[in-house]
Amino acid sequence: MVGEAGRYWTYSGGATALLARLIAKGAGQAIHAFARAALFDPLGIGPTEWLAGPDGEAFAASKLRGSPRDLARLGVLMLNGGAWGDRQVVSASWIVQSTAQIVGVDEFRRYGYQWYVGDYAFGPPKGWAPGHLERWWGAMGEGGQRLFMLPGLDLVVAITADNYGADDQWMPPTRAMREVVLPSVV
Repeated sequence: MVGEAGRYWTYSGGATALLARLIAKGAGQAIHAFARAALFDPLGIGPTEWLAGPDGEAFAASKLRGSPRDLARLGVLMLNGGAWGDRQVVSASWIVQSTAQIVGVDEFRRYGYQWYVGDYAFGPPKGWAPGHLERWWGAMGEGGQRLFMLPGLDLVVAITADNYGADDQWMPPTRAMREVVLPSVV
């Protein structure tokens, strides 16, 4: 910790690793096995691979492999308030709490509990006022992996890429959203 909670943000994969260890310890099983049983199987997510370190522990902050369609299933679960079909997989109140804006990241993004939060400015779509802002939640992974959820549009966008190590890896998914996806839905 470098300061008072909620005043300063920096991403820490170590914090995510700590959360995974706490979940695994509480569940009495490895994080991948727990995620498979509690989340992936109920959502019908296909095969996944979670790469691990030399100690056998999954890299909780990264290295989870799956299909874009399965990534999108997580977004649909979020938009549905944690429900999948007639089953409540994740608490609806947790969805609300985890996507609340806790701390600023930069001038465009904020951070909740493991989710980025922001607003896309665009418009005017079909009668909306110019400069309309649409709230989004998202997950941003190394190489350009992205999961965007736009609750107001009932839209989920999963993007996978292979821009590992690139300084501008954020640009292709950002441009895809701004230049292709959003203009096509409004």
